[in-house]
Amino acid sequence: RLLTESITNGCKTIYLEKPGAPTVAELEGMQAEAAAAGVEVLMGYNKNVCKYVTKTREFAAGVPDSHTTFVSNNAYENTPESLGECFERNAEGMLKNMAIHELALP
Repeated sequence: RLLTESITNGCKTIYLEKPGAPTVAELEGMQAEAAAAGVEVLMGYNKNVCKYVTKTREFAAGVPDSHTTFVSNNAYENTPESLGECFERNAEGMLKNMAIHELALP
């Protein structure tokens, strides 16, 4: 939904937080949508101290009338079903998955 809205609103480059979507099929659909619209999609993990986030903010500050928006879409409900889905989707290991978000990036 957010990718489609961003494309509809004229974004030409979109930075997606990993994992990007719950399934590979959804990611492939997003890739096709972005390619059809000529939109570049970058994948990473957002850490507010990350040099890429800092450089994005610095760049936007130097461009008149520009703005940068960072959007979080953490839609988990506080239910056992939602938690189970989260663990299933992060089968590589919750500790590994969550730890990379907590590491300070140089």
